[in-house]
Amino acid sequence: MRTLRQRYLTATAMLAIVAPVVLYTNYDVPEPASIEAVKDNIPEFLGGRDGWEMVKWVDPEPDEVRILETKAILRCMYELKKRPAPLCELSLVFAQDNRRAAHPPEICYKGAGWSVQRHEVIPIPINGQPFYVNRLLLLHRNERMWVLYWFKTGSECCASYLRMQWNIIKSHLLRRGSSSALIRLSVKSRSQDEDQEVFADLLDFAKVAIPAVNAVIP
Repeated sequence: MRTLRQRYLTATAMLAIVAPVVLYTNYDVPEPASIEAVKDNIPEFLGGRDGWEMVKWVDPEPDEVRILETKAILRCMYELKKRPAPLCELSLVFAQDNRRAAHPPEICYKGAGWSVQRHEVIPIPINGQPFYVNRLLLLHRNERMWVLYWFKTGSECCASYLRMQWNIIKSHLLRRGSSSALIRLSVKSRSQDEDQEVFADLLDFAKVAIPAVNAVIP
């Protein structure tokens, strides 16, 4: 017959095994923020009142909604106040409960007839540290467009789609209530001769948009 001490140790061991499972299955994960809450917190000005000012909201394209299978898409245009510059677009696809929504934007661009001429990962200095984003150069008939994009899951940002997916899985395993998003910055160029100057404007926009946008996505 087992002694009282042996039974106590056995019960303690069983409790140590069962307790985490019970806590895991009964823990209520906090609800992720809604797209409306994110929209309300996107700054009107980026880089101060002499910097970039939001001038209008843009409805998502029907093809974009169809391909992404979500209406949780925000698009807005910013204008540089201190000097002439092309309008820069901030686009955000919010994957609150559909992780497929935040996928690489090349899929949408190709579906809309754009071709990818360049795709590379580049660092952008943010607060003295490199912040890595994807850079695309896209062509469609006589149009040219530069795009910078990255993913955010909870507090983690990355340029890799696979790493973003792993962050989502890890968040679910740890029972964390975090949402995921694809953040995209873009600007159109009228000709190859303008590419360098136009991309410099997009880079200027990105340096103030990246920390501001990341701060409003929980």
